[in-house]
Amino acid sequence: MPFKTFFDEPDNYKNRFDFYEQGGSPLLLEKFIETIEEQKNDIEEINVSWYLYNNKHLHNYLKEISQAGIIVNVITIPLEGYDSLKPQYLKHLYTKEQSTKKFTKYALAREILGEMYRSEKYPYFNLYFFSHLYVRSAFVNKFSRGSLPYSLHIKSAYLKKKNGYTLVLSSSNMAVRDLVKYESMVCIENEPHYEANARAFFSDLIRNAIPIKAFKGALNTTCNTYKKIEFNNSEQIQITAPFYHNSANQLETTLSKYILAAKNRIVICAQHLAAFDYTFNAKYHSTIQKNETRGGILGAVLDMASKGISVTCLSQTFAPTTEDEKKYETVKFRRPANIGNFQKFYTELMLTKNTSYFVNEHLHSKFIIIDNMLIYCSYNFTPTQFIFLDNVNISKFKNMPDVSYEGIHCEVGMHLTIKDLNTVNAFEKNVQEIIKKKETIKVK
Repeated sequence: MPFKTFFDEPDNYKNRFDFYEQGGSPLLLEKFIETIEEQKNDIEEINVSWYLYNNKHLHNYLKEISQAGIIVNVITIPLEGYDSLKPQYLKHLYTKEQSTKKFTKYALAREILGEMYRSEKYPYFNLYFFSHLYVRSAFVNKFSRGSLPYSLHIKSAYLKKKNGYTLVLSSSNMAVRDLVKYESMVCIENEPHYEANARAFFSDLIRNAIPIKAFKGALNTTCNTYKKIEFNNSEQIQITAPFYHNSANQLETTLSKYILAAKNRIVICAQHLAAFDYTFNAKYHSTIQKNETRGGILGAVLDMASKGISVTCLSQTFAPTTEDEKKYETVKFRRPANIGNFQKFYTELMLTKNTSYFVNEHLHSKFIIIDNMLIYCSYNFTPTQFIFLDNVNISKFKNMPDVSYEGIHCEVGMHLTIKDLNTVNAFEKNVQEIIKKKETIKVK
């Protein structure tokens, strides 16, 4: 089968509040390893771009397979970007044994990264850091994971085979010390028009990353720029990265075009929805001269709803407007970071016919269904994902006066456009199952 789809959710596990040794999505970990196992005799190289890489079960498997002569390249963020807060006990999913001490994401990653820094035992296993930081405002608050955020948010793998390829995109980091959420993973095998861009992306990412043994631990906030690489996205796969000029700006154009061509329905699902009515600051771009207010992809969604297209929204986060606060005073929602943009969108949505909105605090998948097409995404639908700035220069931050920043604002992201009806139907079924969950709240 050229397309395979997998889903995970809290109800697959006895206790949704357990933290598993197998990570935040044990089922997807199992299916990812199975995907490699089924074709390992044909695989020449495994490339893994994993935002958080602290899963020992995944790491031990990749070490083992590298010893069979398969090249393994893992690209992740530096240790400084891993959360060192809220340690938790870990439970083994199968033996049910619980750890005798608590662990943070940082501690778990430190053990794995430290081993790879010191070890000479795995000549076919290469670990890299993509250390790009991205920020566009002097008023940003200090992050829980380091001073500034890292842009490598993607969870993807490209398996190069003697005959063909497999491409994997997942909503889950499979990170240990994450609770299980509603997650998904798509595997594409040997389909035309996906491989060339995936192969080029991993080559470009590795070229701009730093091998772990050459990495210096000091956080560099004053040089986050890259030489521009020419890159042409295809209809099937679109990628954003700081070394692909204007790629995030082009992403909004592409998604809006798809949305504005809808004939019957739009389903938009993500952890965060806020890409609406936001400002693009031209001061930090080398060629765009004027600031502009963008309606964003959610503006396009509202436009289509007003024309009679059925729209269904799902998100993990939600911020009631002042008018709704009394209605939801007993509900404790996870709030989006972009509360202002979100509430402007939600206010417009409430005035628009043909729309419904559901909130589930465990939702983490990110995708859009437009008629009979799926756009499966690594990124959320917030302004940050759709802004490319190549000339950011912030001398100091209001809440971090000792920190400055120069460089490119762009998140590393990817989406896959899939017209396979079995895959589209699987995601539609997943949406309906989430809507029916008892903890899902209908807010419109």
